[in-house]
Amino acid sequence: MPNGQIFNTISNGYSTMMGYAAQIPHQDRWAIVLYVRALQRAQNAQLEDIPREQQSTMQLPTEAPKP
Repeated sequence: MPNGQIFNTISNGYSTMMGYAAQIPHQDRWAIVLYVRALQRAQNAQLEDIPREQQSTMQLPTEAPKP
């Protein structure tokens, strides 16, 4: 789904979901779109995706998540 479509859905609603343009400022709606994209990318992230200098500061999970 394109970013503009997500933004439009947040703004105007879809099906039974109401629009939130009146409650959420324009800039915040775009921030929500970026947050959704960040969540999508993080879902399949690998340790190699993180810069090496930041890897040493991370707390790694002790057990792999179950599908």
